[in-house]
Amino acid sequence: MNNVASFFKQPTNFVLSAVQKAQYPNIAFPEIAFIGRSNVGKSSLINALFAKKIALTSNTPGKTRQVNFFNHADKLMVVDLPGYGYAKVSKKEAGEISQLVSNYLTSRTNLKQLFILIDNTLGVKDIDLEMLEYMTAIKERIIIVFTKKDKKVKETSADTEKLKSYYENFTISSKNNEGIFEVQKVIYNLL
Repeated sequence: MNNVASFFKQPTNFVLSAVQKAQYPNIAFPEIAFIGRSNVGKSSLINALFAKKIALTSNTPGKTRQVNFFNHADKLMVVDLPGYGYAKVSKKEAGEISQLVSNYLTSRTNLKQLFILIDNTLGVKDIDLEMLEYMTAIKERIIIVFTKKDKKVKETSADTEKLKSYYENFTISSKNNEGIFEVQKVIYNLL
């Protein structure tokens, strides 16, 4: 336990924001990435996992429009991907963001784990299922994280239990850190 906790307290530094594949850093560290619908709590989860504010949180959904790379302790690359279901963006811009995510997912050979975030209060949406179906080629590297466990469930989905039986998953709260250590252990074991 002490090794895990001390690992996540080490420095995490912003490397770069990429809008095309040619800009991705050429670093051989194991890589983890986070993706989810806009306003799912992605930045809050990243900040809770690494016990510091590295990803920008916002009250405006869909703020992340690039692939953001962070170097953690010269041992792990952390990637913050743009959200899907892009609130308040044009169809053209949504297409560009979708292509950016697709390029990332199909080109990063050192991607060890992809965390797909789903809002626990709203349940699984069609767009989440579409995203999971699109990613079947890397399904063995997918873990689902249900966020906002501390909030009241507004909607439920029959697909939630199906996904929980098919994918490794965690239900967490970035606000009170419930479930955070379990996700940290998974990440630590990738090193």
